[in-house]
Amino acid sequence: MALWHRCLQFSFFLAESFAANHPLIIVPGLTGSGLEVKEHDAPMPHSFCKTGTRGKWMKVWVSPVQVLPEEIDCLLSRLTLTYDPASDTYSNLQNVELRALGWANGTAEDESHMDILYEYQFRSMLKKLGETQGYKLGKDVFIAPYDWRLAGDAHSKRQNGVGGYYPQLQLLIEETVKATGRQAVVLSHSLGCPTILYFFHKFVSEEWKAQHIHGWVALSSPWMGGANLVESYLGGWTLGLPSWLIPHDYVRPVQVNASSGVMISPHPKAFGSMPIVQTPSRNYTAADVPELVRIIGKSTWGNQTGALFDKLQGPYAELQSTPSKIQLHNWYSKGIKTGEAFIFDSDLHDGFDKAASKTVWGDGDGLVNLLSLKQVEEVWPKDPQTSTKVFPNCTHFGMLSDPRVLTALAEYLARDDRADTDGSQNVTLLV
Repeated sequence: MALWHRCLQFSFFLAESFAANHPLIIVPGLTGSGLEVKEHDAPMPHSFCKTGTRGKWMKVWVSPVQVLPEEIDCLLSRLTLTYDPASDTYSNLQNVELRALGWANGTAEDESHMDILYEYQFRSMLKKLGETQGYKLGKDVFIAPYDWRLAGDAHSKRQNGVGGYYPQLQLLIEETVKATGRQAVVLSHSLGCPTILYFFHKFVSEEWKAQHIHGWVALSSPWMGGANLVESYLGGWTLGLPSWLIPHDYVRPVQVNASSGVMISPHPKAFGSMPIVQTPSRNYTAADVPELVRIIGKSTWGNQTGALFDKLQGPYAELQSTPSKIQLHNWYSKGIKTGEAFIFDSDLHDGFDKAASKTVWGDGDGLVNLLSLKQVEEVWPKDPQTSTKVFPNCTHFGMLSDPRVLTALAEYLARDDRADTDGSQNVTLLV
């Protein structure tokens, strides 16, 4: 079934949703968007890898089974994303179909309970909103996961069985607004924020936004990327989990070839001349990241990723402003040590796969650097429809469950007015 058709399966939930609440659409980050695949004679690297799923969907992200050492190569193959610059198209591994898991209600097909990934990420938020305003998942609050490998260009349309998230999201919002009679609030986290920024700027019209969107709450957004993404290119990322549980290079091959990585790589316009990677013979700045990726990945995905930087990074910088007709609430944290430079004891080379020997720490939320988080109020054009709240000493993922954040969200959703600014962009610090 096509991705954007799946939301129609939940239209029956909407028929009874005439409560006073603004429908809430939750757009997760990278780790919060589950993925599943369907395979038929898929080419796999090992004989023990499953090559077919007998017409059923199989969860691959995040699945405890896929974490097992003998399964990791199978997982990486299933998540392979290939970009062809000549045709400007993406494709999955041959005979592998991939989609987001748990559209709208966070529940996989043939399951009665919300998937453990969404339970882990949004349990506190859903509980708070249910207690304070009667929000109910599948009635007036919906989870809208996506293929986190992709950037906005591929989300805009479906080709070769890849992409098409934006039409699906647009239809879900339209259905909820029609059923409830109230405009929707979009809440995004982490990678979900640049994903929605592209959606509002490039995919939907001003008239559509004015008709359907009450506001946008953006949590912990890497507006101009983060230095940690470069570390993931060089030696992987543990997804915030202990390295003894998840090897540092667990999903590095996927991170290196994902077009979404371009959106969350440190952008030269924000990070300037500061060295992000230091080796015995050379320092690399944000402007050098495409070259860095080509150096380490000639035998793997370096050239593909370099082409994606050429295609996507410049246009993404042009989107750095509040979308028209949108009331943006930019919420983030600071006060958590965050990697801003990584020192290696050897020079880069083809196939380089090594953790940094030393990390230079700065301010941020533990994952995204402060200079990227605060782009909205310090760099973006001033906009009376934009406000910022800062929640000190809260981690990147802690923003989804911090009592201060949940209280502020409940209060915002309870208000009946559209604007809460005094005509100029304002910043509130919550202690």
